[in-house]
Amino acid sequence: MMKANFGVGGFPPKFYESDYRFSRYGKRREGIFPWLASLGLNWLELECTYGVKMPHSQATDYKRVADENGIGMSIHAPYYCVLCSANPETVKRSKQDLIKAFGLAAMLGVNRIVFHPGHPCRDDRTEALDMIVDALNTIKLHRPDGLVICPEVGGKKKQLGSLDDLIYICDRIDYARPCLDLAHLHAREGGSLTSSQAIVDRLNYIESKLGRAHLEEGYFHVYPVTVNDHGEKEHCAFFDAGPYYPLAEHFIEAIKVKGIVPTVVCEAKNSQEHGAMLMKKLYEGQPGGT
Repeated sequence: MMKANFGVGGFPPKFYESDYRFSRYGKRREGIFPWLASLGLNWLELECTYGVKMPHSQATDYKRVADENGIGMSIHAPYYCVLCSANPETVKRSKQDLIKAFGLAAMLGVNRIVFHPGHPCRDDRTEALDMIVDALNTIKLHRPDGLVICPEVGGKKKQLGSLDDLIYICDRIDYARPCLDLAHLHAREGGSLTSSQAIVDRLNYIESKLGRAHLEEGYFHVYPVTVNDHGEKEHCAFFDAGPYYPLAEHFIEAIKVKGIVPTVVCEAKNSQEHGAMLMKKLYEGQPGGT
């Protein structure tokens, strides 16, 4: 039976303040896994912000300690990967970085890699999306069995990464599944996700275009944001005065309506673990989740 996964993106400040930071593991940060387990969480999205640089020995240790603590992992590819650049060298380097991420995924036992579609290099949006599709097809042979790549909703209106952009990519790449960053979607749509029904409507749209399997195998980023005319302004915490959307309650209501067993990564500002724990409690109907 599938189970829901709730976890964090990156290494939250509270981890660095905890005893797990230095006990047993020191600077290589494997203590993140028992720390997450101690909170009742079971997922870590490793953010390769500045490149895929983890040594083989560290990857082996990460996998061992993650397995010991029942923590699943995903990878966020470097943010500077751009598969639709007008510069062929940029596309070449971006494909090489994704291939490196494939290799790291194999060492870690990871089955999801998230990436940003990026900014279109030309006015023709479809042409830019076709460049992404072509690039993903050319690196497919390097992909480990079972690994899926997850284009993420973009937080700025001018970026690629609308729901229709994700659908376009996932419909043409058999190993692609959407990364539904609901905060980004809320922001790029001018503050659209202020109710559970609004989220259900977006999930219904994904299902109608790609099918139930793509929805069930989808991957969520959930946290609140502030919004300006360009889209996302900044991440917030769920406990910040606001309210800022999307709300944890609305998200959990929506996935229960849809019957989804989710993998959810929280990127709330300096409080990723708090947001993940809140959503897990809401999902399980625990005290403190209302």
